[in-house]
Amino acid sequence: MKWLDRLMGIPIEESPVEKMIDKLPQDGEVNKVYEARWVWYHTILAVEIFFTNILLLAILVVVSLK
Repeated sequence: MKWLDRLMGIPIEESPVEKMIDKLPQDGEVNKVYEARWVWYHTILAVEIFFTNILLLAILVVVSLK
């Protein structure tokens, strides 16, 4: 209903997302943060895939021995 508030002239409070966007650091720092998060995300993903592969190998061994 923000559009109705704007039509009536009622002041609209900024959303938390808009407040955070205003507080973002400069572009160089944003890229560093993005790169660091990208590395952590893919590291965690690789660990999860590794454990999944171990589990699949264990299932394969159990099924092949039966």
